[in-house]
Amino acid sequence: MEKFKEEMKKVGSLSLFFFIGFGYILVMMKLFLEEYNIDAYVLSKAIISALVCAKAVAIMDMTPLLNRYSESPRYIRVLYKTFLYTFAVFIIAVIEDLFHAYHETKVIGEAIKLFLETRHFSHFLAVTMSISIIFLIHNIFQEIDLYLGKGTLSKLFFAKPNN
Repeated sequence: MEKFKEEMKKVGSLSLFFFIGFGYILVMMKLFLEEYNIDAYVLSKAIISALVCAKAVAIMDMTPLLNRYSESPRYIRVLYKTFLYTFAVFIIAVIEDLFHAYHETKVIGEAIKLFLETRHFSHFLAVTMSISIIFLIHNIFQEIDLYLGKGTLSKLFFAKPNN
């Protein structure tokens, strides 16, 4: 039961972090689209994305692949983890778009053609780069927390000052 509580606390705090980060990105997109009178509903997408990323990060943090450079300098670990998370987002986004294209065409060849014709690469790149910045910030905070001592960073931000 204690392990479950610890896991829920970790996923909860990660979800909150990612919700704030993704929410910021999606609100910015909504504001940019407002100029063209395009309505975008971002709250549900931010919530779902935050929950999925939080659980994925919690699982991936336990894998040997992510801890491959645990003896390397901290900046290498930060960049390596950020690259892996961003690469995973890239692959999942491509698969999701191919799935939607396949759902429309029902033929894999036509789905790939539709995917390539309708994909706005600049939009896709902007979203992927924005998400990578959120992962970079997460990984930097994680390394700072490890350096200061687990939980010290939370106390720094959330505990009352001892003035």
